[in-house]
Order: sequence, then structure tokens, then C-alpha cells
Amino acid sequence: MALNIALVGCGGMGLRHLHGFIEHSKKFDTLNLVAVCDVNDQAARHVADVAEEQLGKRPAIHTDFDAMLASESLDAIDIVTDTRMHHVFGEAAFAAGVHVMTEKPIAITMKAARRMREAATASGMTLSVAENYRRDPLCRLAKALLDEGVIGVPRMVMEVSLGGGDTLMHNTAWRALKSRGGGMLIDAGVHTSDLLLYYLGDVSRVYAETGLFETTRYRRAMPPNLAAFYGHRTDDVQAESEAVKVDAVDTGFGVVRFESGAICNLTISEAVQAHSLRIGTIHGSKGTMTMPGPRSGTRGAEITLNGQDGVLSGDDLLALAPSDFRLDDITAEFFGGPGPIASYKMTFEQADRTLLAIEYEEFARAVESGEPPEVDATVGMKALALSYALLESGEVGAPVSLDDVMEGRVAEYQRSIDADNGV
Repeated sequence: MALNIALVGCGGMGLRHLHGFIEHSKKFDTLNLVAVCDVNDQAARHVADVAEEQLGKRPAIHTDFDAMLASESLDAIDIVTDTRMHHVFGEAAFAAGVHVMTEKPIAITMKAARRMREAATASGMTLSVAENYRRDPLCRLAKALLDEGVIGVPRMVMEVSLGGGDTLMHNTAWRALKSRGGGMLIDAGVHTSDLLLYYLGDVSRVYAETGLFETTRYRRAMPPNLAAFYGHRTDDVQAESEAVKVDAVDTGFGVVRFESGAICNLTISEAVQAHSLRIGTIHGSKGTMTMPGPRSGTRGAEITLNGQDGVLSGDDLLALAPSDFRLDDITAEFFGGPGPIASYKMTFEQADRTLLAIEYEEFARAVESGEPPEVDATVGMKALALSYALLESGEVGAPVSLDDVMEGRVAEYQRSIDADNGV
């Protein structure tokens, strides 16, 4: 029997999740969208309109979460709101006996995340974090190659993402406010953190320097593909202003020590003017891997090995993968079989909704089976803790351990966020 699910949050990511739900419905009938909820009635109606057009059934529209929870017969919710509300809605859902999938990051702070985990455990309900990058088949192949030891033992990692300038990401002010979305290092950086942990295992300690260089950001015309996702909603922060005052740290330069002994240069900034830079490499005892670009289809891993001429990429990598490596059966439904594959032809929009569809089905199966999802509370918390480790180290001016950040023994940067949100 299909699980009755509600979409909570009908902004840009909410609409993207709906497209993922629609893609999911083409392959599976395990979920039934019965309601959408957003404080902005216009945004909720827009998402309901798209759902009705594409799915043939109009979900109920709600602007009050508690009223929806009380009136609808729900098995699950999908939380796609600003980050400060993840734990609030999650805890309420668990108390009502409702399963939860939430967008990344799992919560606004580690304390809020621990509350989410405790509530899920106490209720026996499933909690899944919608972390989509690792689900890309090109990332699955990269992980298999690393596990096979193709480049030997990983020793060093360069993960550098510089760009942004003074533009407001997706014209969404809450993303750049410390107590609403945490800023770039949290909102987008958690993707990077999750992939590094996925590829290389747990982290022991982090040392970082951080800064806020752009205190004013500007709303500017979005590319058409992003405008199609985000153009229907109204920002509730300084909505009438092109120039928006922001307060979240926008730059972190970190050194990360993995438990394996590998060392990573982890640098993230959205305050770089005029020229962007993206580097993602893993250097092992036998060679180097350039990490793939999720949702690209063509920017797969590239490998250079000692004693060999040229760069290995594309289908040449398949011969290096373990002989028993296959895509899981959910992913195989959307990518033409168990593969593995080294490239695929999809637009960004197609890839985005397909990876979300995979998340939905994995969540539905976890609820049905009682088995933990791939990105459960602990996995989601580790990714958030790595992102916060940069901020906490920058705040205290000293190295921090990931365990201390996970368990709240180091939380200086987060104290004002917790206070602002009543955590």
C-alpha cells in the first residue's frame, strides 16, 4: 500500500522535490502525495497546481503545519523548508507517529540535529536526510574505484570551491542568514562534506580560518533554468530590497585530518569576485583521481596512475571497477539497468529530479522494511558536523575534533543560532 506523504515547504527546493516525486511516480507507486504545506499560500497553490497537472490529482493545500498534521491521514512528510524549521517539524511529526524525510542539512545546528535523532529513535519512526549528490551513478563509480584501491591508499585531498561574488544565491536571503540557513558553508557546504565522508571515511579533526567578506548581497536575474524553480515564491526577508544585509560566514579555509590519516585542504567561499575556481582531487599512493561532478552526466571521475601515460576517463574506468560492482536496483530503474555506467545524457533538470526520485523510493522502502536509510540521522549529522567544524575552528582559533562538534562540546559559533531559534 502506498504511503500518504505531505510536502512541507513549497519554495524553490519544494518545487524541485515535487518534480522528483513526479519522476518517482513514473516508476513506482509506493508514495501518494496527499497534501502540500507552506506559510505562503501563493507558493503552496503553485506547487499544488503543478502536482495536479502532472499527477492527475490535486493535493490538499495547507498554510498551517500543525493543522495539516492533525487533519490529514499521513504516514510521512518531506521537509523542504528553510533549515531552522527542520527539527521543529521533524519532532512534531515523530510525536504524531509520522516518518520524516528532510532536505539537507539535517538541522540548523548540531543541538537541533541531536534533538531530531533522539525524537526519531524514541518514536521508532524513519528519519532520512535527502542528500542527493552521493546517489549520482558517477559518484557511485568513483566510490567503487576508491574502495578497490585503484589509486592506492588516499593520502591527500584538494577540495576547493570558490565563487559567488556578492550575488544572493537563488535570490533567497535566508540562505545567507546565520540563524535561518547558516550560510554557504552550511547550506551548500554540507554537500561537499557528505561526499568527502562518503569517499574517504570519518574525520578526526579540523583546523580552519573563516571570514565574512560580503555583508551585503544583491538579488539579480537568475538563469532561466533556476528561475523556473524559484520564480514562483516570494522571499520573506527584506523582500522589497535588491540589496540584502547578511551575517553568515561566507568563507572557510580548512585543513581536515581523516581517521585514515589522509589530509584534505577544504576551502569554500562564495565571496570570490570575477573568477571562480573548482578543484576536487584525491591523491593516493598509486595515482590521482579527479572527483566527478554530480548531476552533470559527463564530468565523471578521471584517473592518472603512476607509470601510465594519459588520463583514464569514461568507459576506460569501468574496467578498473570491482567485477561485482553494480548500481542498486532503484538507481538501475532510472539509468537503464544495473550498469555500471561512466556517463549519462541528461539535462541538469532531468538529473536533479531523477536523483530526488531515487531518494523518495529509498525512503519508502526504508519505512516499509524498518531498515535504516542510507543517509540516516548519524550520517547526516556527520556531514553537518564537518561543515560546522570549519566554523567552530574559525571561531575559537584552534583545531577541533569532529566528535566534539557532533556531541556539542564545541559549539561557540552555534550558540547564538540556538538562542535565536529556541533550541
